[in-house]
Amino acid sequence: MRTSWLLILLALPSLIGSVLLMRLAGVGQSLLIQQIALALLGLTCVLWIDNARRNQDAGKALTIPRQVRNSILILVPMLIGLAACFAFSEAGNPSRWIKLGGIRLYFSAAVLPLALYVFARLHWRLGFSGIGSVALLSVFALLLAAQPDLSQVLAFTLAAIFIVWHRADSILLKAGGSAVWAVLCYWCWQQADPLQPVPYVEGVIQIAASAGSIAMIAAIISVALLPVGLFFVGIKRSMPELIPIALYYIVIMICAYRGLTPMPLLGFGAGPVLGYFVLLAVRRNT
Repeated sequence: MRTSWLLILLALPSLIGSVLLMRLAGVGQSLLIQQIALALLGLTCVLWIDNARRNQDAGKALTIPRQVRNSILILVPMLIGLAACFAFSEAGNPSRWIKLGGIRLYFSAAVLPLALYVFARLHWRLGFSGIGSVALLSVFALLLAAQPDLSQVLAFTLAAIFIVWHRADSILLKAGGSAVWAVLCYWCWQQADPLQPVPYVEGVIQIAASAGSIAMIAAIISVALLPVGLFFVGIKRSMPELIPIALYYIVIMICAYRGLTPMPLLGFGAGPVLGYFVLLAVRRNT
């Protein structure tokens, strides 16, 4: 089975479960349609891109310098977007969203899975500067901590530590970067987060539990499929770049269960759905 199809299958139980749990929570029709439309759009784009790649000429493989440049060109707009979130800040609320008309996009959830994939590829396969990697990772962590978004900065930090420590670089550089990210996590933790959890966003496991033990077990299995599957594919198909993303999702899911952030794919939200399908669509073009 093609890797893209396998990664889509890992997401389907959560996407289907999200619609069922939203109905159980009494969510309005417009939000249900938005969630379904976004999932279908993501599926269509990934399958179309994957099909287009089948006829791609293997002789057109990019040189390493070109791949490095393309990777940086992917990361820079992400940094700009994270910084742009502060332009849409509201009094008393964290600066985590970009407003697109009447829609608020949870930007970090939409870009961090792909960002981590790009960082892992830069650091492990393309021989990018260790100092450059740590510096760029630190800018990402700083923006996340300043928003403040404890869940995202914790998840990003764990994945970043995994990335930098799995290459033979200076111990001082790796320890220094890890220490900086730990300090940023602590600073973020010290800042107040006034947002309250929403049942069909962060509290989906609790909604499933209210429907009975079978529903709760099904919900837990559906969310667990994502990181477990990413680990499996990363190891079995020699795609180690997927492993930091699995670690990222594990932390996010723990935080979501605590009511701190949307549950990826199983909870309502455009950002996490976009984040997963953008990763699938772009991962082989970096």
